[in-house]
Amino acid sequence: MCHLNGISKVSAVCALVSSFFLTPAWAAGDTAQPDAAVKSVNHFALRAASLLAPKGGDFFFSPYSAVTALGMTYAGAKGETAGEMESSLLFTPELHASLGMLAQDLEKKPEALITANRVWIHKGLTLNPDFTETLQRDYGSTAAEADFMADPNGAKKQINSWVEAQTHNRIRGLIQKTDPDTQMILVNAIYFNARWEKPFSKERTAPRPFHLSASETKDVPMMQQNSQLMYGNVDNVKLLRLPYRDRLSMLLILPEEGSVEKTLKALAEDDSLFNRWTRSLSRHQVDLWLPKFRTEKRYELKDILQILGVRQAFTKEADFSGMTDDEKLRIDSVVHKTFIEVDEKKTEAAAATGVVMVRTTAAAPQALPRAEFHADRPFLYCIMDDATGIILFMGRQSFK
Repeated sequence: MCHLNGISKVSAVCALVSSFFLTPAWAAGDTAQPDAAVKSVNHFALRAASLLAPKGGDFFFSPYSAVTALGMTYAGAKGETAGEMESSLLFTPELHASLGMLAQDLEKKPEALITANRVWIHKGLTLNPDFTETLQRDYGSTAAEADFMADPNGAKKQINSWVEAQTHNRIRGLIQKTDPDTQMILVNAIYFNARWEKPFSKERTAPRPFHLSASETKDVPMMQQNSQLMYGNVDNVKLLRLPYRDRLSMLLILPEEGSVEKTLKALAEDDSLFNRWTRSLSRHQVDLWLPKFRTEKRYELKDILQILGVRQAFTKEADFSGMTDDEKLRIDSVVHKTFIEVDEKKTEAAAATGVVMVRTTAAAPQALPRAEFHADRPFLYCIMDDATGIILFMGRQSFK
């Protein structure tokens, strides 16, 4: 786990940052396995995707970062507030150690993925020892002081500079403003560098029509290759696993024409469907078309979390007493900012999540079956860790 007090070096091409802003609101072992983290992250991914997706439009987010950031707040949640996070997000007390183990495991390949966490607290705020221990042990996070009341612009600049450094300047201005009542900001950063195991030839990239709808097309730069890849066709959905050089891959999901929303709804309603689809893959000789694309998005996740069942955390009844005895805290907003670019050599992506808490008053060589995977209409994609099956990033590309 990277420690963010000058020790971490995030090196790659995809970045994600999750930030938590906490201000006073008046009025969960060492032998853990990554299963708890995988279960929570994938559960959140498949449900949040259907809520984030504008009708027919693109989206891109990192469920891994969001759950890591929410996991840090869960470490300080008590009572009904903790219970809602457990029932809605499938959090358990094992989540913290599980996320820590997973991050350490992923970081064994430094060119692929590195995660890091940092906490800023308002000058004079005292954190509870158990909360501090969990942050340090499982999230590799230490605390730095910031004066959110007397110097809010300085505090904002301090945090944004750290975010920009961790993400190679892909995420700028994550913190747009700070409230004078802010007491704490927890930040998770993930930086991802992934080159394709089999790069596309630039000479084969050419404009081709992308079917925006049954009646509308748009020419886009389409990459092409013919390779042995893991492919499946089940439930009127084509699937393709496109590997990076390390243990990560992009899973492409191409529903039958016009059924992306239907596919998102089905995935949100049944976690087992995604697992069944991924298990259906087998090696094929695939004629692949994949467009080059770049997407940037900004989201407010508060409404989505409330729809999913995390409600008390945003009210004056919120119980984050595990964080500190000095103030009573609640979440005010959750902001998620993202970036992804896919080209012939690699995938580059970045994202940031901010949670603001305020006062309640404020196979062997052989003849393989052949398949065609032409992503020339709206498709879904997931960047995944092949070893655990965790969904690190998820999006839809429709050029809308």
